Amino acid sequence: MKLAYYLPNETIDNSYFASLAKSDEYSCEQIYQKSGIKYRHKAAPNELTSDLAAKAALNLINGYDIDPASIDMLLLCTQSPDYLQPATIYLLHHKLNLPKTTNAMEINIACSGYAHGLLIAKSLIISKSVKRVLLCTADMCYKMFENSDMAQRILFGDGASATIIDDSNAYKIGQIICGTDGGGFFSMYKKYGGYANPFNAQTPSNTLTMNGPEIFLFTIREIPNLVKQTLKANNLNLDDIDYFVFHQANLLILQAIAKSLKLDNSKVIYDIENVGNTSSSSIPIALKRAIENNKIKPTNKVLIAGFGIGLAWSGTIITI
Repeated sequence: MKLAYYLPNETIDNSYFASLAKSDEYSCEQIYQKSGIKYRHKAAPNELTSDLAAKAALNLINGYDIDPASIDMLLLCTQSPDYLQPATIYLLHHKLNLPKTTNAMEINIACSGYAHGLLIAKSLIISKSVKRVLLCTADMCYKMFENSDMAQRILFGDGASATIIDDSNAYKIGQIICGTDGGGFFSMYKKYGGYANPFNAQTPSNTLTMNGPEIFLFTIREIPNLVKQTLKANNLNLDDIDYFVFHQANLLILQAIAKSLKLDNSKVIYDIENVGNTSSSSIPIALKRAIENNKIKPTNKVLIAGFGIGLAWSGTIITI
């Protein structure tokens, strides 16, 4: 897989949150034990989602010597747009100086968005509608939760990823399984800014509202089953998988999924410690960093599974 990512230069370590806390509940050690995170990245004041995505994409284009003119489809998965309208992907298209013949589509999906993006990209290539897709994921998660309560703020970081899918690697993406439970919409949502609750002078800070226990129960209920469905769809067993890359939500959720499936812990990629939860970018960032560290190697079979806001989930198996 041709993969790249971008993490902003500024990092926020746990001592920052400990200095804001009003009790020992959020000491550096307590934060680490609760989340598995030591620090997370924060975009610069002048960095926007389109900038994060563009920097990840340029890392990919330059790193693999890709001709931008060969990209005939651009996909962006984000929930933190630069502007409400038009879609951020048009700014990304401009910043990458892609040709006018390049189609562009934005996906408003969060933590499960990467595999959803792969589904769209693979389908377009198999149908011969396009030849080469650049899939970007990018979110300003740290900024999104900056004014939330401490339990949420400690989890999130800013980041972006970029992946090229074309004839040379589309076949390495297995059958993709997706699921939706719209009944869980209010488990995690941004209340203000849409037509249901427009902004006004009395509108409180526009942060996401999250029901942590509900999200945890959803994860434990649905994701082990997602893994089993993904294996079945690809005619594989747990033992056939070399590594598992789950959405890096927090350490407790990752450990709970691994325990439920009785996975060998050495096969589970934990990449949250120095990155935090980067929403739809967490899987591709974790995947690429494991490849860079020579943990995941060529020909390895990797099961990826994303889950979160929506509620939505998605999974597939990638042969590296």
